[in-house]
Amino acid sequence: MSKKKVSTNWYLHYRDSFEWYPSQQAALDAADPIVSTYESGIWSEDRPYFHLGCEPGETIDCDLFNSRFSAKSLVVASADRMFRVDIFVKNKEDWIFRYGSDLLKQSTLAGYDYNDGYLEERLAHEYPDFKMNSGKYKKVDTPKEKCLQACLGYKYAHCSSSKDDYYITVDNFLGKYQLIKLIDFSIKTTHLFALTEINEDLQEWVRKHGSDLLQQSLMAGYDCKARDLNERLAYDYPGFEINTGKYQRTDSPDEEYLYACLGYENSYCSSSKGSYYITIDNFLGEYQLIKPIDAFVKVNDNLSGFNRLISSIDLFKPDRDSDKLIKE
Repeated sequence: MSKKKVSTNWYLHYRDSFEWYPSQQAALDAADPIVSTYESGIWSEDRPYFHLGCEPGETIDCDLFNSRFSAKSLVVASADRMFRVDIFVKNKEDWIFRYGSDLLKQSTLAGYDYNDGYLEERLAHEYPDFKMNSGKYKKVDTPKEKCLQACLGYKYAHCSSSKDDYYITVDNFLGKYQLIKLIDFSIKTTHLFALTEINEDLQEWVRKHGSDLLQQSLMAGYDCKARDLNERLAYDYPGFEINTGKYQRTDSPDEEYLYACLGYENSYCSSSKGSYYITIDNFLGEYQLIKPIDAFVKVNDNLSGFNRLISSIDLFKPDRDSDKLIKE
């Protein structure tokens, strides 16, 4: 709350803000930017308000109020000399007289609420081919490329899903409606363009190695935990998979199983139901990775894992007597 000065007798109270102004005109001018923030039709409040008021003894210019607000959008609050502005009604009236049909304008001037007609016309004007969703679809964690592409043309849109269908989705239309438009996967679209600049808050790995789809999904506000995890796993540990359980370290692994793990830092051999795995714990701080050892070519029975490793490193040695390289 701002400190009241001697020359300020009018105030504007909106949410947590309480500001004083030298005149009714100044207070009304300060209210205009608040009203304009709701012109998009997307807001979180079901029915937003702000209050205007003045100190006792201050003259109230009713004509000035009437030039800005209708009798429906401006009402006298319970406290004396305080006026409440219904931003929902103000926004509705402004939109109707700017974009509405003649029938909608005439109905409003005649005193009809005409809420259904207003909603129908505004939806058709701002979001053609969308419909209001009687349910509430949730934003997907990791959108398909087609879904991301479809949502890019709408400023407040995201991708949601229900059963096997995906939708362009806009929440909080006029403060309470969810709008949806089915994404048609049969329509071909061009591939996403590579980003030329990525937000510095994104993880370093995504900036350097992430796909264009992952980068653009993150820029569009999706969590993309599943896609990020899959891309990191494929890049850092190809052939491994996330283990939903928790396999324990084998007490005494056979030679070939021990050797199979030597090529991976911080790995060990685990087992489950007779199968053995190269195992890495705490991938990205929480996942256990496993890769079946059966996928490897087993070591020759006549050559131990350690001897094979040693011979691959020290395959040739110089003969002290002849300076020739001979195989030991």
